[in-house]
Amino acid sequence: AALDGQLGPEQYAPERIASQDVQSLLRRVVIRPDDTLSERFPAEMPARLRVVLRDGRILSVEKRDYEGFHTRPMPWERVVEKFERLASPFTDAGQRRALVEAVAELEGLNVRDLTRLLEAIGKEGVR
Repeated sequence: AALDGQLGPEQYAPERIASQDVQSLLRRVVIRPDDTLSERFPAEMPARLRVVLRDGRILSVEKRDYEGFHTRPMPWERVVEKFERLASPFTDAGQRRALVEAVAELEGLNVRDLTRLLEAIGKEGVR
């Protein structure tokens, strides 16, 4: 996200990870465990980020959780937006709409109906 302004499947592609700018950044990253943060799990999913700039200034932030963690559920509209973004390479608009409608009614849905929707996508393959 720091390099591309976003974090999606593209950032995990082997060729992106192997690129010079990503490798340069990775060489400067240090990850350390912190027992005081780990002890707060599972009630929280804390993380702390500290960035030392070239001029010596230090920027830091600590987060208790993230959007989508059980303490901060993702709003349905954002879930659908994320699903659309991630599923669009593999599905058409009708399939995505049918899946969104099915998941919205998941508690009352027959599992067989959901399986049929997913099976239809699997048979058509990747777009």
